[in-house]
Amino acid sequence: MTKSKDELLAEYSDSAIRDKILRLTALSEILTQCVVPHNYKVPGYLHEPVELTGYGEEKLQQFLRKRIPYAEARLICLLEFAWIEPIVDPVKMDLHKIQEAISRQIRERDILLPFRFGRMLYDKAFEDLTLSDETQSIGLPETLSLLDGTPQGVFQEGSYVTGPYGILSSKQLRYYSPSRTVPLHHCSDPSCSAIHGVTLATNREASINKHRGEAAKILRKESEVPSAWGSFVNQLFTDAMKPARDNAADGLIPLLGDALTEAEIRLLVIWLLDNSRGELRSTFAELGMSGRAEQMATGLDRARMMQLCFTLDDEILIQGLDILVRTQAINVPVGEIRRARINGGSRFGTLRLTAEIGPKGARIMSSRMNLAPLRLRRLIEHMYRMDSVDDRDELDWQLRSENGETLEARLDSYLTRHSPEEVARSLILARKSNAITACTVLGLPDNSPADPELISVILWKLGFPASHPHDPNASFWRLHGEMEEMVRAGTAGPTLPSKEEFRGVAANYFVEIENMLDDSLAFTIWALTNDHFTDVKPFVYSPVDRRVTSYNWLQQAVRRSGDSSLEYGEKNTLYALCRGFERLAKELKHISSERHLWDRPRDDEPEWASQQELVKFPFRHLIPYLDLTDASRELIVNQLQEISRVLVSNNISDARNSWMHGGRSTAEFDEVRTSLTAIARAVQMIEDCGFIRMNFTVTSRQIDSYDRSITRFTRARGFSFDFNRPSRYDWLGLPTLKTPIHVMPAACFSAPAHFLRFRSETRSPFSEMWMDYPRRHPRSQRASRAMEDTTDAWSHLGSGSTEPEQ
Repeated sequence: MTKSKDELLAEYSDSAIRDKILRLTALSEILTQCVVPHNYKVPGYLHEPVELTGYGEEKLQQFLRKRIPYAEARLICLLEFAWIEPIVDPVKMDLHKIQEAISRQIRERDILLPFRFGRMLYDKAFEDLTLSDETQSIGLPETLSLLDGTPQGVFQEGSYVTGPYGILSSKQLRYYSPSRTVPLHHCSDPSCSAIHGVTLATNREASINKHRGEAAKILRKESEVPSAWGSFVNQLFTDAMKPARDNAADGLIPLLGDALTEAEIRLLVIWLLDNSRGELRSTFAELGMSGRAEQMATGLDRARMMQLCFTLDDEILIQGLDILVRTQAINVPVGEIRRARINGGSRFGTLRLTAEIGPKGARIMSSRMNLAPLRLRRLIEHMYRMDSVDDRDELDWQLRSENGETLEARLDSYLTRHSPEEVARSLILARKSNAITACTVLGLPDNSPADPELISVILWKLGFPASHPHDPNASFWRLHGEMEEMVRAGTAGPTLPSKEEFRGVAANYFVEIENMLDDSLAFTIWALTNDHFTDVKPFVYSPVDRRVTSYNWLQQAVRRSGDSSLEYGEKNTLYALCRGFERLAKELKHISSERHLWDRPRDDEPEWASQQELVKFPFRHLIPYLDLTDASRELIVNQLQEISRVLVSNNISDARNSWMHGGRSTAEFDEVRTSLTAIARAVQMIEDCGFIRMNFTVTSRQIDSYDRSITRFTRARGFSFDFNRPSRYDWLGLPTLKTPIHVMPAACFSAPAHFLRFRSETRSPFSEMWMDYPRRHPRSQRASRAMEDTTDAWSHLGSGSTEPEQ
């Protein structure tokens, strides 16, 4: 008679036994998911520690009578674990011996686990394997070739962490289970951002694999329905892991694996060796390593460092990341959010949690719901204990202006009417104990309450969007205002600014003008002429690399025109920059006159474009400027010409010398005023057209009863526009609306508000690590397996069959 889950829970009520069962099932899972190479045989040290129940002994004898070899039969008992009753005895089993036996198998590479983190397998598959868009699995020879020379995979099953050191024990329960299905390649369709998984083969002819199917038949012959053992183990897992919690940090595994360079992980290991209360040093000592932290970490590869890190608890790992990021030992520039790349699809728990790193440190986010407001409410209830009379009185005083019959109602009103930053500043900074409590709850260092950036760090940790006010012209407009003030003072007579004061501000002002025009022109050239759809990183602007590409493009255009007066390259003169917008306009007009030369090859278009009519593909040319509306193309050319005309006609490039070396007469100040007016007009046109990398961020979003949304984006100095969804252009790979974006309102490809939009990627170790990712083979190399499968299926219809064979 099979036992129910409740009966099993009653039978195994002891917490120590439950923990042992979870550990044994974890070890069994590691064995089940490994790659078994050629000529694998079960060694004695692997099956000898297996202890069987009386029921298990009966099953063993049945296996043996079916000519299953003794060693394989005993190991199969561990792998199957239970059927009607437990097959192995969790009470008698020596966990340490089983762990060490499997650990030895991994260390000596008798069994293999794929190391799926970083670029190692991804690049090796691209270079060494022939993978078509339809490839879902590869054979054993390809699998062994792929894994040859790569480290053992880092996974975690409960408290067991696999890797090059075999199996190490962790102080933190995590689940990142071993799997032979590995995210391995991108298909040839540039509109597909998904990384496709490929299942690696295991040796099906190995005795353990061949006979396990026979053993399963024996068990099913006794009963097609086993006991509720699976449900019972799932309950134990739920009780141990509490998957509905919002702080589960299993996502640290893919984060460290994909979002840190090897040098950065080494910095983390060094920090942990000196700051984990001796815990990591103890693990190193067990592996025969000791000495200075830097010395011990030297020479360790990514896999070894990851395995060692995950022997520690989440709190110390996050604290280490936070400190290294905040001290800039790990360089995460403003605007960069690091997430797992290869393994970015990993999500954990009920809330589908993931981990990420920004300039304020690491945090845990949910892909299922917006946790930040709920976390802020919970934090307030930690700072003001709702069961304390004094704390309730204090909070009630803070919220005295809010409407509501109860304190809880007034708190709800307050949280709804005020921005998260206003709430945090008002309540967290209301008293020192609040700041200390907030830091304790969020795991921030002890000195954090004195940090001037405390509020922004807390909001980041809670999950609110990072503030990206990036305004590249902020310094320009500040200096422009100072110049205007000095001009007004100069014309007043007695308050004439000194030459030194005037020249100092003017020098900085012209530096800002040059930098702004240089970046604006390079960005605009790239935005309007680069084939973003097939780019490795669609619609992503890298200022360093793209600037070089843009000015090479412009220099070639100048040479074709025969104009020897202009040169573009590493250092551009102010005169060349002023003329550059006009040169770009002329080249765009020339391209328009030969637009047929830039038609996109049909093979470069996404397949979905011709398969449906709901979603549109507007980029029918290799140059996006040609796919803009007629009105936009005319506007862009006119504005580019006008920008150059305003700057050149007012001799902006000559103004610097006269400003730096001239006198301070009233007439000269009048000339300065005229130049300032011209410069302001040109810069305003640049901003209005979006010819500069100003950040637009979401300021509001409305959703109606038909699930239609209107999202308002705003940039510095108040320019806003609305974006409506659903949209016919959601499959183009344009930057997500959840992050700050650069919008080019002059570049409209579908009226009224479908503009080209981009985001910037600042050069950093992370961006360099993923420089040429994703990698795609040309579409011409796509295999025709799908077509062959269809042909094979339909070929049966001609011979009297009524349906394809299964």
